Amino acid sequence: MLVNYKNIIDRELDKFCDELPPMSIYEPIKYIVELGGKRFRSSLTLLAADLFCGNPELALKESIAVELFHNFTLIHDDIMDGAPLRRSQPSVHQKWNVNQAILSGDLLYALVNKLLANSKSQSTEIHQLFQQTSVEVCEGQSLDMEFESKENISLDEYINMIQLKTSVLVACGLKIGALVGEAGPKDANLLYDFGLNLGTAFQIHDDILDVYPLKEEFGKQVGGDILEKKKTILLIELLKKSSKEDKVSIIQVLEDDEIDKNLKVKKIKNFYNKYGVLELAEHTKNQYFEKAIYCVNNINISEDKKQQIKAFAVALMSREI
Repeated sequence: MLVNYKNIIDRELDKFCDELPPMSIYEPIKYIVELGGKRFRSSLTLLAADLFCGNPELALKESIAVELFHNFTLIHDDIMDGAPLRRSQPSVHQKWNVNQAILSGDLLYALVNKLLANSKSQSTEIHQLFQQTSVEVCEGQSLDMEFESKENISLDEYINMIQLKTSVLVACGLKIGALVGEAGPKDANLLYDFGLNLGTAFQIHDDILDVYPLKEEFGKQVGGDILEKKKTILLIELLKKSSKEDKVSIIQVLEDDEIDKNLKVKKIKNFYNKYGVLELAEHTKNQYFEKAIYCVNNINISEDKKQQIKAFAVALMSREI
């Protein structure tokens, strides 16, 4: 359902890249933008504007700002994670170097703010929301890094981290689009809450699919999060619920670099099954998804438009987007 919006955004991004100065600092920016992507965050900005004013292109600069901000975070995240690939191609810091990647990322963030400043849809509320979201995304990334060395993490702490790192940008894009489309405060906030809750449900769903995929993807390692010792909802709940003896065994398996990858995943998965953490993760995911749908049901738009948003939510959770 977002294909038409994505086409608009891709066209505008091509124009954006073509207009960048012919200097080396801009090359990594062109590169990561041209690697493509689903553009679903920015498409939601256009969708939200369309819902309230019938003209999605009024929020075009804002949607491009959301997309470019997302790409800025990818450049810096890849440096911090030491990720060699992005969308099956060399990551920016691999293709150039870390210093160039940092500088180009900083420049991209400045260009994002310039885009917003040049939009006809000027409002203090939009600027404050975008800057607050930028702060929160950085806070979320910081917490994610802290979790790597933190032994005891509560479910609430985990939810807070994924909302800051992932969900707030989805929510921000939706609310900005609604504000550009002149939605009332109640409806704009409901769309924000929809994005926050849906983004949370989606990240939990992603955690689950890493270990319990609906179908095997060729070339993808099942249990990649286990091998990276990533603190997902499954591992956090396992460490909280397991007996002292099992906890020792779990940590030994996770820390054993000599063990076969598939055997490591199998052993941890057996512990997941023993302690029923999949059921808890599914229950938590469904709670946030239901909260997202509740928000949609209370927005003051036609039933047809509500069904549009719900169809998007279902498609996203089915990994069809």
